[in-house]
Amino acid sequence: MEKTKQRISWIDVTKGIAIYLVILGHSLIGLKVNDYIFAFHMPLFFIASGLLFREKSIKKTIAGNIKKLLVPYYITSVCVILGRAVSAYLQGWTVQNIQNLCLNTMIGAVFGYGVDGSKWFFTVWMIGAIWFLWAFFWSDIIIHVVFHYTKSWQEWQRAFLIIGISAVSYIVGQYIWIPTNLDVGGFAILFVYIGYLLQKIRIWEKGKLPWICWILCVIVWVYASHTGGINMVIRVVPNFVVLFGAVAGSVMTMKLAIQLDKIPGISRCLSWFGKNSMKILCVHLFEILIFSWDFIEVKCHVPVTRLTTIILRTIFIVVVVLCINGMQGIYKKQKKQK
Repeated sequence: MEKTKQRISWIDVTKGIAIYLVILGHSLIGLKVNDYIFAFHMPLFFIASGLLFREKSIKKTIAGNIKKLLVPYYITSVCVILGRAVSAYLQGWTVQNIQNLCLNTMIGAVFGYGVDGSKWFFTVWMIGAIWFLWAFFWSDIIIHVVFHYTKSWQEWQRAFLIIGISAVSYIVGQYIWIPTNLDVGGFAILFVYIGYLLQKIRIWEKGKLPWICWILCVIVWVYASHTGGINMVIRVVPNFVVLFGAVAGSVMTMKLAIQLDKIPGISRCLSWFGKNSMKILCVHLFEILIFSWDFIEVKCHVPVTRLTTIILRTIFIVVVVLCINGMQGIYKKQKKQK
């Protein structure tokens, strides 16, 4: 029992590191250091999912993911549409322009792209960072379907099937971006499965890997970062090395999380980020699309640097998530009293 608690604890820390890397990545756009983050931070979420993979019924998986992933997705989308409308109104936009803004954002929410997409007959506006929720939804369902129908298969056979599905999904994504990111989810099952295999061999345990392997992980991750890294949102995998780079970066983050988990203060902080990663992602999307921290420089004449933006962004996200948690706590308490 103690082992299970510790395992879950450091996985929460891993997810906490991953979600904060998302915030940093969006704050450091244009800088070379960002390549090192984007080389592995999204695959890390899928690998972490694989570490916790436990086979459930497909029906239960779909129902659970609708509640856990799609409800937050559409609530956030509605908030973004309303936020954009209010922001445009305050800026003096015409009614027609506000309607077009809301309509295009609504269409973007239906398609679920992380960036503006032109793989259709018209350009689809992005919905932003929550593209991940739909991709994660599909990856979890597909991996459960695979395991459900391959119970009697040997592991190597299942591995080939998953590689095949992932490859086909990637190829499809080069020609058409399937709405709700089904193609990304299909591609991502490769990382979910890698996480599952890592969990089986318990690669994080002391002595499992010789020190030379950790040096190789660093080399592969750095090389992958220099070649552009994997970019799941725009369906780009420049070469096979970046796949290994994503895994190498993820494994190193897991190892770091295990060490940080031993430091009580840091562990509690990062665990909180990990446990609230979904809410943090949704609040971050709203903040990044609706707010511009440059207004502080305009109104208060205080220089806004990247560091200032990161600090303000972090404070805003933490405060809003704490408020959401507080409201959820009050609602649950009232529900119990009834």
